[in-house]
Amino acid sequence: MTNDRRWRTAFATSIGTSHEKTGSPCQDAAGCRVVEALSGEQILIAAISDGAGTAEHSEIGSAQTVSEFLDYFAEVARQNVSLRSISPVSIKEWFHSLVASLGDTALKNGHELRDYSCTLLGAVLAPSASVYVQLGDGAIVVSTEDADEYAWVFWPQHGEYANSTYFVTQPGVEELLQIDVSGPAVDEIAIFSDGIERLVLNMRERSVHAPAFQPIFAWLRTSDEDESGLPSPPLTSYLASEHVNRRTDDDKSLVMGTRRRTPVPENVEAAV
Repeated sequence: MTNDRRWRTAFATSIGTSHEKTGSPCQDAAGCRVVEALSGEQILIAAISDGAGTAEHSEIGSAQTVSEFLDYFAEVARQNVSLRSISPVSIKEWFHSLVASLGDTALKNGHELRDYSCTLLGAVLAPSASVYVQLGDGAIVVSTEDADEYAWVFWPQHGEYANSTYFVTQPGVEELLQIDVSGPAVDEIAIFSDGIERLVLNMRERSVHAPAFQPIFAWLRTSDEDESGLPSPPLTSYLASEHVNRRTDDDKSLVMGTRRRTPVPENVEAAV
């Protein structure tokens, strides 16, 4: 299923209507980066973090979490395209450094560490290997061997009570950190926060609702490579659309990447 085609990516966040009404900031953060390994091959690094609604400055925590994930794993991936240097131990060591860094930022700003509570979803995709990390809700979805079918990597982590989950700032939460360092290479990936979980996952059957992703991936396959590092305007418009906001009032984040390429037909209309 893998190939040597180059990654095409798009990411976006959109504030929830509930936050717009209260004047609260968007607490989600998302980003992705395509780096070139020493061998010249491309590696995709992608991450999303959803700030806790009850944490006073969680938008700072989520933004810093995404930034530090992209920075650290981009440098690691450049040095080793096989990703063998990324192990559960090294990921947990990075996780400890992330929490320490969030603590330093909180101290500098006169805040508490819990003020920066947020989730973590991250992926590193090389030509022949994949690494996934998750703590909290939201999910990572990847392509399967069947055309236009998708499977989740980790099911969203929901806490003991309704609408609860786990955050990187919680003591002892490392034990709940989900890690997969032996994943096979994939050609398509979507990472999303819990704001759109129920739009794209079948919660009862614990499966992916593939039709939710198929038109967006079809659009992305025809797009040009994006090297701007900025949110995608079409994807931002989709997340902020009435179609989505009718079904969720939460903040929403989505990162997508594909190595499949579809020739652009005449008079094509974007899916998003």
